[in-house]
Parts: sequence; C-alpha cells; structure tokens
Amino acid sequence: MPAAAHLDAGGAEWVVQLHAWVYRHPGSRLRSAAIARLLKLRYGLEVTPASARFFYPRINLLLADNKRARTVVVDIASTRATLKPTGANGHARGELRLPVAPADGGAVTLPKRLVARVIFPSADTRKIEASVELISKTGLSVISDIDDTVKVTHVREPRRMWESTFYKPFEPVAGMADAYRRLAARGAAFHYVSSSPWHLSEPLLEFLHADGFPLTTLTLKHMRLKDRTLLDIARPGRETKPPQIAAILARFPERRFILIGDSGEDDPEIYADAFRRSPSQIQRILIRNVTGAHLDDARFSTTFAGIDPARWALFDDPSAIGRP
Repeated sequence: MPAAAHLDAGGAEWVVQLHAWVYRHPGSRLRSAAIARLLKLRYGLEVTPASARFFYPRINLLLADNKRARTVVVDIASTRATLKPTGANGHARGELRLPVAPADGGAVTLPKRLVARVIFPSADTRKIEASVELISKTGLSVISDIDDTVKVTHVREPRRMWESTFYKPFEPVAGMADAYRRLAARGAAFHYVSSSPWHLSEPLLEFLHADGFPLTTLTLKHMRLKDRTLLDIARPGRETKPPQIAAILARFPERRFILIGDSGEDDPEIYADAFRRSPSQIQRILIRNVTGAHLDDARFSTTFAGIDPARWALFDDPSAIGRP
C-alpha cells in the first residue's frame, strides 16, 4: 500500500510504516454469480455486458482468498525490511528506517517520494511497488473521507450505493480533485480514511490516481465475509475511523490538519470528537453537504458545540477550498 514516512524524535531517520495485503484472486464465476443473483433479488440490479467489466473484478476482490503466515520483504532506497507474517485477513505490517541523508556526509538528501518494492525470489518475475512520501515535521496535511466526499457513492441509498460501487465506473465529485490539487500546491499531504473495505483498495487507488487526486496514504476498513454478511459492507465506520485518524495525528504532531468529509454519514461527529482531542493540530473541518443540511440544524449545533464556528464549515461548492 502507499506509505508515508515521518521523522523520528531526533530527526535523524525517516520511519516508514509499511502495510501489505497478500491474497489470491479467486476468479470464481460461480460465487460471483451467486452474489449477482442476491443483489438482483434484493435491489433489482442486473449484470449487463457493460457492467460486467466492473462487477466481476470488484466482487471477486471481496471473495479474495487471504493468505495467512506469508512473509513480505520490502526494499526502499536499497534498505530492506521484513514485515510481520500475514494474519488471518492476509494483512501484514512493519517498519523500515532510512537515514535522513545517505552516508556521504549529507551532501545528497532523499527525494520527497521514494518507491517501495516487494522482493521476490529470483525465479518470480512479478513486480509490485508503491509510493512512499517523506512528510516533513511541519506543514499542512489533509485527512479526507472518500465515499460521497471525493467519489459519488450514494451511501445513504443502498441500491444506488451497490450500483455505483460494483456496476459502474467510479465517478468523482465535481470540483474536488481541483480543490485538492490547490491544497497540494501549498504542500499538503493527503491521507484518505474511509469505511470502504480493504478489498476495494486497488480500484480505489486506480480511481484516485486516474482522476488526479493527490494521495499519500489510504486507510480502509477490515472486513471478512466469514465474520459478517456481504450486505453489511455498507455499515458506517464510526468504530474504525477514530483510531485511524488518531494514529495519523500522533505520527505528525507538529503538522496542521484539515479534515474533509460529508454530511451523509458520521464524519461531522467523528471529526468534532477528533478536534476536541487535538485542537492544536486540527486547523479546520470541512463537511460536504449531501443531505440538504443547514448550519443551524440541531445536528450541527450539538456536534460542534463549544467549537469556534470559524474552525468548521458546511459546503456545497468545493471551488473555494484551497484558495487563499
């Protein structure tokens, strides 16, 4: 997965938090066809020749065979790290440290972006790599939701949510990529934290890159079909997002953050709670209005009680985001 590096307490090393998912793509038409029948019965959705090219690859990712107890070795700038063995969900994490400057007296510094490459045995010709962004101690960062914040998903309408997620090309929210690029031009790093499942990380990363959204890291929700029913995929991530956001804030204590989400789920409540825990770090909260809400609605009066009104906003038009 794309990674961010932060400086250690002494400022001598970059610390890279690594994350990998090891799985086998099942390619099972029988199982995916069974899900297609379920969704047709529940929501009246049809897999057509036009939608099949989206439906089957994405549904098969949900059916992926996670690989337990696998070892992943990663190389960054000629330094290697071995991640902890993968768990039951196929995910593994680890850490790699790099000197701030190579051992040449500091004449050459590392570039802002590096590449993490998976090391395979010599007979294995696969090439798997991801970006690693070096994030300075100070500066601006953005923590952003995905569904209905930067991607049109219709999370509040189950039929349309399933249709937009599995039957159609992902659709960007108009104007949001431009807004994020304006923030990136000011040096902002971008951390996407979403309640979408990790299974959809590949198509989500492709979407973000293809539509020009700047990206540093992606954090999604763990979900195993053995643990809950398929139709529970749309449940909100209020229990998962807060610790994920807290972990990002903890890694970059001197940076200032803008939190961007939407009014369709729990982003206002999650972000307000995060603000109360870390008011000096969070510069502003921006909520995309997808529910026809108003600033003086009881929900927002309660959620943002005691928070300076200048520190949060409800917006319909993203054109002002990132402008001086």
